[in-house]
Amino acid sequence: MLQRFMKSRGVAKFQRNRLAMASLAIIAVYFAVAFWIAAMEAIDWAGRASGAFTLRGVPVLGALLPEATLERAGPRWVAGFGVEQSVDRRIDQADQTLAPLRAAMADVGRVGDDTPRAAEILAGVRFAERRLVEGPPARVRELLDAAEAEFAALDVLKQRRSPVVAAMVGAERALQLAPRLSRVVEPGGWAEAAKVRGEAAAAVEDTMFAVEDAQAAAEDDGPFAEIDPIDLQDAVDRLLEDEPPGGDVDLIPMDLLRRVEALAQARVEVLDGEIRAQLQRLEARIDDLFPRPTGFAGAVYAARMSLGTDAQGRSILVRSIYSAKVAVQVGFVTALISVIIGALLGAAAAYFGGWVDAVVQWLYSTFSSVPNLVLLVVLAFMFTGTKVEGTLIPVYAAFCLTFWIGACRVIRGEVLKVKELEYVHAARATGFGRAYILVRHVLPNTTHLMFISFSLLFINAIKSEVILTFLGLGLKDGASWGIMINQSGPEVVQGFFWQIGAATVFMLVLVLAFNVVSDAMQDAFDPKHVG
Repeated sequence: MLQRFMKSRGVAKFQRNRLAMASLAIIAVYFAVAFWIAAMEAIDWAGRASGAFTLRGVPVLGALLPEATLERAGPRWVAGFGVEQSVDRRIDQADQTLAPLRAAMADVGRVGDDTPRAAEILAGVRFAERRLVEGPPARVRELLDAAEAEFAALDVLKQRRSPVVAAMVGAERALQLAPRLSRVVEPGGWAEAAKVRGEAAAAVEDTMFAVEDAQAAAEDDGPFAEIDPIDLQDAVDRLLEDEPPGGDVDLIPMDLLRRVEALAQARVEVLDGEIRAQLQRLEARIDDLFPRPTGFAGAVYAARMSLGTDAQGRSILVRSIYSAKVAVQVGFVTALISVIIGALLGAAAAYFGGWVDAVVQWLYSTFSSVPNLVLLVVLAFMFTGTKVEGTLIPVYAAFCLTFWIGACRVIRGEVLKVKELEYVHAARATGFGRAYILVRHVLPNTTHLMFISFSLLFINAIKSEVILTFLGLGLKDGASWGIMINQSGPEVVQGFFWQIGAATVFMLVLVLAFNVVSDAMQDAFDPKHVG
């Protein structure tokens, strides 16, 4: 049957569709990756069960094991493709990198530098292939102290910058309020003028406090050495006086505020340059502590970090690729079982008729009367509290109990037509049994519909799994596109879109490829489209 199908005119037409063949190649890559990960998982399980070996930590072979999706590869929220990030985020990432080492050195201090336990503690401080520098604890402590000194110097620069920025912001806000005062006219503007004058007084007062803080923090004359805060205090007092609004615009010291703003802007530019330079020195110290791997291990680590890290410092690329395996697994198992169930029930209902047809129609009519997503959620929720909760078993059960309906209807309609054809009557007249005719002559002529239904159900299963997992009713642990999208909520608020973007793109490519293949298969095999 398969050989006859491969030689059919529909297959030849499908092969002439270049876009469909390209999409088929993309699907083949996804399936190859899924098969590779499944094979490595099976080999690792066999090795650990026998106690002979394990693939964990082995480059390439163990890079896509489930444990690798949970392994910390770097600090949180590292951008992909080497995109430069903000200074504040880089400082946070430097602190995140040093945090586990600080804790480890505290443990080493309790057990002693010369104990075997100290070496074990330091060996556990690593970021995937990026490991802690080799050497005695005293050497590591020396490098850590040097990095902490650079951190302290960076904190001093940030503390100097903070009041300068506050002075600049306060001056800008006060200057923006001046035109509003000038537009307030009598007699109806008194209340509005009092409100604006209060806001202006608060802005000028904030500027005054920031100038005083900057002067106190400066080791030299500082940026505001020539600014007298008393002049700003006098302006605050005038703005708060209870007097008519006429001439209120003159109460704001425009020239003084413009001078503060200009001085602050110039100083911020200088401090930003010093902070960037100091940050580079800090990052160099961190590279001394955690040398970047070279050679093959360096290439693996670079690939691991190519799409950045999530909020837990895990590799987004590794999680995205492993999630592709989960998606292919869910789609293949669900589509295969659903097509088999739907084809058998639909063919039996159409061919045998009578009570068989009535039962099958009642079944899919009942299931169809409930909204699909609601039914999936209810079926998945039934496994809450069981041992299989959080695994893919509830997902398989929920999908296979609902997705067979479409395939059943399509196959039933096709068999109703096929069973009336002449060759089926000839086989019946020859004396072949009904079951033999159904399996040998009727079902093979619905193969094209099975393939099309498989493709459509594959797509639907992937999207439904992402939805259920996003809602917390699907896979709970490990990696999945639904888990990645669910966990990316706080990251999006922080302006970090790499995780949700990677999950979306990986899913989009697979779903789009299957959509193209499904349309091409329908054009090639559906009799209504065959020309």
